[in-house]
Order: sequence, then structure tokens, then C-alpha cells
Amino acid sequence: MAFEQQNNAYIDKTNQFETSKHKSQSSPQLELLSNDGTMNVSYYYIPHMSSIVEAQRVRKALLPFIDNLIEHCIDLDAKHLTLYHHSSIDDVTLALQRLSLGAELQQTMSHYEPLEMMVFEKQSSNHIDQTQSKNNHSVLIVQKIFKRMLEKLQRWINALRNKKG
Repeated sequence: MAFEQQNNAYIDKTNQFETSKHKSQSSPQLELLSNDGTMNVSYYYIPHMSSIVEAQRVRKALLPFIDNLIEHCIDLDAKHLTLYHHSSIDDVTLALQRLSLGAELQQTMSHYEPLEMMVFEKQSSNHIDQTQSKNNHSVLIVQKIFKRMLEKLQRWINALRNKKG
């Protein structure tokens, strides 16, 4: 009975993590940034993380810290973990070290660049028409340049033929 309750709690937490992960990928990232628009990025080297199973263990170790973490990226080939977060991650470091995979925090630094944000604005047809006319104008200029280059090339080829003939 106790194991079943513990397992259900674990499944609920995993589902919450997956839902949050899906939400962060599909919604604008702006809401994930702190009020001043800053966050931190930490880089870990995990030398004994060499399989998908061990990468999954690392992900599960991050679950209790979901409120502090914005995003994570695991590079299995390079054996690196990148964490984007708001506050101190000393507890995360301890949790990763408990996995006995040799996790080492290499660097933590401020990260002022916001993640790619999806901002959708309804564009007016006037704005779209202006953009299309600018693109058409640019294409016409490029066409004129190529036409002049081809004309000069043709004159040059004709001049070479006249010299030979």
C-alpha cells in the first residue's frame, strides 16, 4: 500500500514535469523569465552518463527542482548537461552527485539573452502588402544587375570571337 502511494506520487510528479515541459515548448518563453528578464545557465560534465538509461536517471533527478528550472538540455555524446534556472542550484548539484555518475558543475553564469520567444501579432493586410512590395522591388533590382552582367559578358565573348576571327 505504501509503495503504491509512493509510486502514484512519483507518476503524478513525472506527469507534472512532462506537462510543464510541453507547456514551456508550446507557449511563449517570456513567462518563464524572471521580472528583470535574467536567468542563470549552469553547465555540468557527467563522465559516466553514456546511455539513454543514465540520461533518464539524470532527468528524474531533476524532477524535484522543476520550480527552479526553466529548461534543460542533455548532450549524451559530449556527456554534458545544461540547465537554465532562476536561483541557486546547490541542491540540484547534490542530487546529481548522488547518482554516482561523476557529475561536476563546471560553470554557472548569468544568462541575459531570453530564449526564443514566440510572439504572434495579427498583421494588417497593409503591412503585408508593404512587405511584398519591398520584396518585389529587391527582386527587380537583382534582376537588373544580373541582366547587365549577362549583357557585359555577352559583349566580352563577342569581342573575343571578333579578335580570333
